[in-house]
Amino acid sequence: MRIDPFIIKRVYGGVNWFKQRKGNLMDKRLCVVFFAVLTIIFSTLAFGQESVDTAIRNRVKQFEAAYNSGNADSTAAIYAVDATHTFANGLTYRGRVEIANGLKEQFAGPMKGTQIALTPLHIRALSPDIAVEEASFSLSGLKDSNGAVLPPIGGFCLVVYQKIGEQWFVAAAQCMVPPPGSQPK
Repeated sequence: MRIDPFIIKRVYGGVNWFKQRKGNLMDKRLCVVFFAVLTIIFSTLAFGQESVDTAIRNRVKQFEAAYNSGNADSTAAIYAVDATHTFANGLTYRGRVEIANGLKEQFAGPMKGTQIALTPLHIRALSPDIAVEEASFSLSGLKDSNGAVLPPIGGFCLVVYQKIGEQWFVAAAQCMVPPPGSQPK
């Protein structure tokens, strides 16, 4: 196998490749191919981020539908087996089973008939299989001790998702309701 002396000079001699090969049709084609490959790579990376965003937004819709139907098991199925969730009311559940049991208790008690609306504010991938979502929520249908419907409660959640196989699962969620009169920045 013979190595082109030009390549040796380029690699070891610091020769300016573009100046020396100026006008060579094969080199121009090589540059076009190189830039086309770079375009494809960067497009794929951007599409990868978009698909993470889309996948998380779809999971949020699934969560809303499951929660709003009062189905604790379907809601909990969106969580990873070892997930944690600290709800805005301060209750923390660890593990999918405990989350499902906690939701069943809440759906039979103070959260019975409540509806949640989630709005993803910002989603970003930290790695190919970890993403973070910042979201706002509005919970309506809460009732006081006399059965009167209370105004909706709004708050924020920070949710960490983990991709397991081809599916995104909630690994950790922490929600809060800001104190009255405070405005998010």
